[in-house]
Amino acid sequence: MNDKNILKRIGREGAIIIFIALAVQLGFSMLQPVIQYYIEALENPSIPPPEARASIRFTPEVIWYIAFNMTAFMILRSPSAAVFGRLSDKIGRKRLIVTGLFLYVIVGILLGISRNAIDVVLVRALQGITSAMVWPVAEALMMDKIDPKLRTRAMTLYVMSLNVANLVGPGIGGAIYQFFYILIESKRAIDILRPTILSPVPLFAAGFILSFLLRENKKTSITNLDYYDPTPTIKEAISLESSIHLDRAIRRSIHVIFFSGLINGFSVGIIASIMIVYISEYIVKEPIYIGSIQLIASLTGLLAAYPIASYTDKKWGKKNMFLFSMSMRTLAMVIIGLSREIVGLLIGMALANISFNTGMPSIRAIQADLTKTTHRGRIFGYQQAMFNLGMGLGAIISAYLYINYAHRNIFYTDGVILIFILAASLTFTALLIAYKWLLDTRILEKHGNL
Repeated sequence: MNDKNILKRIGREGAIIIFIALAVQLGFSMLQPVIQYYIEALENPSIPPPEARASIRFTPEVIWYIAFNMTAFMILRSPSAAVFGRLSDKIGRKRLIVTGLFLYVIVGILLGISRNAIDVVLVRALQGITSAMVWPVAEALMMDKIDPKLRTRAMTLYVMSLNVANLVGPGIGGAIYQFFYILIESKRAIDILRPTILSPVPLFAAGFILSFLLRENKKTSITNLDYYDPTPTIKEAISLESSIHLDRAIRRSIHVIFFSGLINGFSVGIIASIMIVYISEYIVKEPIYIGSIQLIASLTGLLAAYPIASYTDKKWGKKNMFLFSMSMRTLAMVIIGLSREIVGLLIGMALANISFNTGMPSIRAIQADLTKTTHRGRIFGYQQAMFNLGMGLGAIISAYLYINYAHRNIFYTDGVILIFILAASLTFTALLIAYKWLLDTRILEKHGNL
């Protein structure tokens, strides 16, 4: 397979979806260095900018709101992903994508004009529904159009677009914040943060405009490349049209994908909800430095992602690529939890980025190999629903653990390490389950089903 022509091979729809993902993710990643301070300032409008304070220590109320900010998004996204995934199989994918991207523009505006932290949580809940309307459906549309042998590499390019956004977004967000900090010269953080929070709206509008260029088939054809035929209920969605020798293995693999999505979501939610609090309190507090650290870590993940994906897809297969990514994530969580300075944090975050950029494409490609085009939307939706449910629950557990144990001395170290060890243990558990029961889809090629 000639990787030089990969962009041409993924086709028009694949390229458009990649650019839309880049624009939307760039907008939200711009908010990463400042969202915790925005929530804090909404609860205390008189609080000064972080640069004017000697140190940062968030109140339990602010930490809870930061956790609820993620939980509201994930808990609403979870059932919505399943609903919109199924709906896209019935009414088509484009109209849901266009509608969802329009709602992203509304979400961006509402976020910037929020009156208090509760408003932010409510807006994030709306964003969860919006996200479910767009991304499971867009990923299914990409898989509909792409040769099965190119799926992992195409999804890697899609994930790389997210990583490019994560690479430059926090740095841009930190720079925009710094621009308004110098321009406005206010003693109140909220005056600087509002225009910073509103700055991604033009990017959401660009994604909405691009979505009108998408095309989909009026009627999806069924080919011998597709053999998984789920029916309307999740229980029935596990029955497959395949040879009797592969039937049990494929059915079991779908269970593994759903269950590992739940475990991995819980693990990621435990870390993601308190990560920015952890960095601000333990390592560095200035938004521009937080953005720079994220930029360097994301750059490492970006540069490593496609070469690793291309090699492992050809030599190891999708399953082994997924297992490799889970190993990297387990190690990354331990390193980040032990870090108390920038170098250790960078190493851990770089490994986490490599994990994300290799793991997500491989598991999506495996899903696509096991699903029929006519029902792919709902299975992508179910998998993301499980992941989002786990992530939402993990965020609440994480906030409780952080508030009650992070600053305690446990076994001669900060109690916060327990949160990262818990997340690493869950990830390793999901790795073992996948190793034991997830089907290596290269077997399907040998049987002429792929």
